[in-house]
Amino acid sequence: MVVVVMGIAWLAGIWLASGLAQPVIVWLLVGGAGLAASALFWKRARIRLTLLGLAAIGFGGARYGTAVPLINNSHIAYYNDGPAVTLTGLVVDEPDVRDRFVNLRVEMESIAPEDGPAQPVHGTALVRAFRYPEIAYGMRLEMNGRLETPPEWEDFSYKEYLARQNIYSLINTPRISIMAENEGNPLYRAIYAFKARAQTTINRLIPDPQAALLSGILLGSDTGIAPNLADDFRNTGMTHIIAISGFNIAILIAILVQVSEPFLSRRGAVGFAIVGITLYTLLVGADASVVRAAIMGGIYLVANRLLGRPNFAYASLFLAGFVMTLVNPFTLWDVGFQLSFTATLGLMLYADPFTRWTRRRLLRYLNRKTVRSVMGLISESILITLAAQVLTLPLMAAYFGQLSLISLPANALILPAQPGVMLWGGLATLTGMAVPAIGQIFGWIAWLFLSYSIGLVRLFAAVPGAAVPIAVSPTGIMIIYAAIGAVTWLAKQEPEQRERVTAVLRQNFSQRAALGLSLLAATLAIGWNVTQPDGNLHIVFIDVGQGDATFIQTPSGRQILVDGGYYPSVLNDALGRRIPFWDKEIDLMVATHPDADHISGLVGVFGRYRVGQLITDGQGLGESPIYDAVLLAAEEAGTPIRRALAGETIFIEDGVRLEVLHPGAELFPDERNENSVSMRLVYGDFTYLFTGDAEAHAEEAMLARRVPLDALVFKAGHHGSKGSSGAPFLAAIRPQIITISVGADNNFGHPSPEMLQRAQDVGAVVLRTDELGTIEVVTDGRTMWWQAGP
Repeated sequence: MVVVVMGIAWLAGIWLASGLAQPVIVWLLVGGAGLAASALFWKRARIRLTLLGLAAIGFGGARYGTAVPLINNSHIAYYNDGPAVTLTGLVVDEPDVRDRFVNLRVEMESIAPEDGPAQPVHGTALVRAFRYPEIAYGMRLEMNGRLETPPEWEDFSYKEYLARQNIYSLINTPRISIMAENEGNPLYRAIYAFKARAQTTINRLIPDPQAALLSGILLGSDTGIAPNLADDFRNTGMTHIIAISGFNIAILIAILVQVSEPFLSRRGAVGFAIVGITLYTLLVGADASVVRAAIMGGIYLVANRLLGRPNFAYASLFLAGFVMTLVNPFTLWDVGFQLSFTATLGLMLYADPFTRWTRRRLLRYLNRKTVRSVMGLISESILITLAAQVLTLPLMAAYFGQLSLISLPANALILPAQPGVMLWGGLATLTGMAVPAIGQIFGWIAWLFLSYSIGLVRLFAAVPGAAVPIAVSPTGIMIIYAAIGAVTWLAKQEPEQRERVTAVLRQNFSQRAALGLSLLAATLAIGWNVTQPDGNLHIVFIDVGQGDATFIQTPSGRQILVDGGYYPSVLNDALGRRIPFWDKEIDLMVATHPDADHISGLVGVFGRYRVGQLITDGQGLGESPIYDAVLLAAEEAGTPIRRALAGETIFIEDGVRLEVLHPGAELFPDERNENSVSMRLVYGDFTYLFTGDAEAHAEEAMLARRVPLDALVFKAGHHGSKGSSGAPFLAAIRPQIITISVGADNNFGHPSPEMLQRAQDVGAVVLRTDELGTIEVVTDGRTMWWQAGP
């Protein structure tokens, strides 16, 4: 218990020092006095333990004091909120890639004002840069921009949040030049290269959103999960399955020990496992929750398997907390650390008591055999989950402002599938990196477990009142924890007879394995069958916010993607819902023009699907960084690139054809929107017309060519801007339905009142993605109908 008491005192010292502005020497004196006094009372255990706790408080406070940096003219934060400067620095962490930007942690080396010489500086800044051109770990950069102090809002201090990561300066979208590459730590470069390859393999084997979820569970990379799905995980209290934690580390330790022990000695297997979990911790980003689990896993390996001694779980937990806060005291305020620490403590305190109490109650009404079966079903999925949530719920309510009322049933049904996700997803990734064909088989099995998890999360999130808003003040949290502590203390005073949980016998393993494999095969076959084309033409106007993305599936299952919107995660999620899990082909991709709100999502598609052909407006490299990234991704994937030319016809099969209406042989100079690829799709009696961001000049050119423009469905040009969808153009089209892909409350005023009036004048029904979400038009070539949904 000495380790536990001193661990609590150490953490308390760090917390006290954050609120009491005392010099480091004061805390050292407190620590030294406590340590010296404990030596005087060494034989009196309680007094000694109290004084050792006082010493830990003092040394914890001193460690916090030494971690707070001195901001002077050699630190970059000294220059915050001043004029633009030129800085040089090294990218020292894995880039945090988001949909529209990338966050870079850059260790600064020099700073130069606009009219002065450079001087050396130190300190880390968070640089928010455009996604393209890509910037990797180990690149040395020259940046010109303005250093800013991180903002503080009424309900959240971004300044304090970043300060706890030793970051005191922000730079938003500076001009960046790459000075050198492949610098930094070679081990980190190798780890990040392996992670990138694993991520690419996952994306090729499994569609989104399943691939995004597996990346979060295996690699700690959850930025690819679409915002609406991430909200569903929060509302159902299931975010913990995405975060790497003790569950993942425990499985990894078991695998590493089992694999290595037949070839190495017991001591060698322990060393092999420790190296493995260390590398895995670095691979997934070394977040606080992962580091805590890795340290505890290492302690278990050394104490239990190497030394043959029992592992005192409480001491392991507080020793892990001590080591982490010794390295970085600000870890104490990391939300992941707090949730991981309290969840683990909750398991230690309540898992066994909850299990024993439940078993005793069940034995009053059921025989022992039935009770064993029931406990096998509810122990892991309900009782263990409840034990972990006792101490985490107050924190989750305080940090996230809501309480999930459906968390327990969601956990009960979803958690049992997670070992399958880890096992088959891990096998798919590792084998897929070496032998893609074998990896694909494992990937299909992993897809079943991932789809099951996502489907239930969405189902539970749709339940009315699944999550309720709640506000808890810091004082309220302390009162709640005090009440929990009091109830726990009272419960411990009751005499309870200890008993060991009898393992459920695994009988007829081979029969059960055969049955399980048969069920998996049957489920895959059913999934294959229900995702077959239905013989209709589908046109899906994906709700990508202020942008454009349209997915077309022909009656026989040919697939066409027109533009990709601004957000890759949203596009990938939508494609994953509509393309069968076994299908990795997109027959035709159209990039109407180089604007980012139309093509940003397309870059990642080449890594997930085999794209048969890319059609563009004919612009080449240099038009924009994101357009360059699309062209280079197509070239790397071996996708042919073809320029659209008015007058051509592309035959797709099933009687579906695309008539190219624009651009012509000559492009409009310096008018990117007016060169947008425009096409008319014909299938039986059905016609559909799209024009990208084309406006008046392009519309006049199409009218002048005197080709058929009539269409039952017309996707309004340029998101319904004032200068698009002119009256003569609409008169030639005579649409029954006009769809508008537009973001809610956008800054451009789209769609304009003038355009909406012109649509009304021709008698067209207007369907908008900002009002209806994703819109799908379906036709058999004779009859047309539409629906709106996710």
